[in-house]
Amino acid sequence: MAQSRGAAPAGWEARILAQLEQREVRVATVAKVIQSYTRLAGKVGEFANHSRDAEARSREVQGEHERLLTSYGRNGGGVGAGGGRGMSLAQQRIADLERDIEGLKEERTLLYRTQGTNAQRLLDLSDKMRDTDERLRQQELEIMDAHEALRRSNAKIDDLRATLKEKDGTIQILQDEMSALQLEIVQIEDRGRRLQSENDDLVKRWMQKMNAEAEKINTVTEELELIKRKSAALSPRMGPAVFEDDQFFGAQPPLTGVSAQHGASLAPRNPVGKIDARMEEVHSIAISSSGELLAVGGQSTTVKVFDAETGEGVFSLTGCLKAVNHVEISTDNTMLLA
Repeated sequence: MAQSRGAAPAGWEARILAQLEQREVRVATVAKVIQSYTRLAGKVGEFANHSRDAEARSREVQGEHERLLTSYGRNGGGVGAGGGRGMSLAQQRIADLERDIEGLKEERTLLYRTQGTNAQRLLDLSDKMRDTDERLRQQELEIMDAHEALRRSNAKIDDLRATLKEKDGTIQILQDEMSALQLEIVQIEDRGRRLQSENDDLVKRWMQKMNAEAEKINTVTEELELIKRKSAALSPRMGPAVFEDDQFFGAQPPLTGVSAQHGASLAPRNPVGKIDARMEEVHSIAISSSGELLAVGGQSTTVKVFDAETGEGVFSLTGCLKAVNHVEISTDNTMLLA
């Protein structure tokens, strides 16, 4: 039986090979038995022929013995010397024939005994042949079953190989897709690193800009504080003086209304108080000219007015359609624009 790629035979293949080898040994043994049976049959035939020849010879001797006895009776025993010699020869001949008959009988008995032994052996051989034939038929049936099982196993193996081939194809496709995904992930990581670098650069630039603006606001605040201190030193009837680079340019009239709010607003250094506007985002704050009211607008569509000193809510105004981005109080504190 052929083996795939020189590999060791499987368990069932080894069993089938062993059964085939045992069958060949039994067939060789049966062939030897058949040859022995044929030789014995030939010897039995020779013994039978020899027995027939011995029986024929025995009948001939018996006939000759009877003829001699008949001849001796007709001659009346004979008289004189001639008769005595004839009688003596006849008796000697009869004794020889009787010995030959006894020998032939013994030989025939031996032949019968040998024939019986050979017949018994032939019967035993026939029984053994019958048992051997039955075993051979059983073994042939087992071999046929084994061949059928082998055929089914080969069919299953072919199916499994086809399935494995399909799975190998699927695995190859998945590996290709995985390679493509890994390449895409690498590209995404590269883009992410570039974006992170750009984001870091933007944050850095934004921080620099915010720091620059904060420095400008602090500079302006310091200048305004300096102006306020110098204006306070002047006469109360005069407006606040304007200074630039520590140089006095003269008094200015007092600011009023919105201009006064924007012109005199300072960026606080420390918190003075805290008001909870209850808004997610605050977009604009306005203070009344008297400094008593504080208006707040933001993400919601409501403008809330608080007491600047206590931080308590005074009233709320609704009616805006969108978020409030700017709030303004009139100089006479009678109108609120949002």
